[in-house]
Amino acid sequence: MLKIKDIEKYIDDSLLESIFREREDELYVELKNEDEDIIEIKQKYDVDYEKLINKIKNLPPHFNNTREEIIKSLDKYIMRENLIRAYDNEKFYKAGFCDGIRIIIENLKNK
Repeated sequence: MLKIKDIEKYIDDSLLESIFREREDELYVELKNEDEDIIEIKQKYDVDYEKLINKIKNLPPHFNNTREEIIKSLDKYIMRENLIRAYDNEKFYKAGFCDGIRIIIENLKNK
C-alpha cells in the first residue's frame, strides 16, 4: 500500500489532513439523509442509548451502585467504539486518497 511518505513531494500531511476534514464534514451532512439499508438495519435492531438508559434506570433500587457502573461502562464503550470508527474511517479515507494520487502519478508517468 502506498504511504503518505511515498507521495510527500506531491502532497504533505497538512494538506491531506485538510482535505480529509473537509470531506468528513461533507459526508456528515450527506449521512443525515440515510439510505434505505441503514434505515432498515436501525428498524431491525431497534435499540438506542436512551432506551438502554431507561431500562437500566428501571432496575430495582437495591441495584443503585450497579446501575451507575453499568451507565459509566456503557458511556465508555460507546466513546471507545466511536473513536475506533473515526480512526478507521480516517485511515481508510487517507489511504484511498493516496492510492488515487498514485494512480494519477503512474498514469502521468506512462504518457
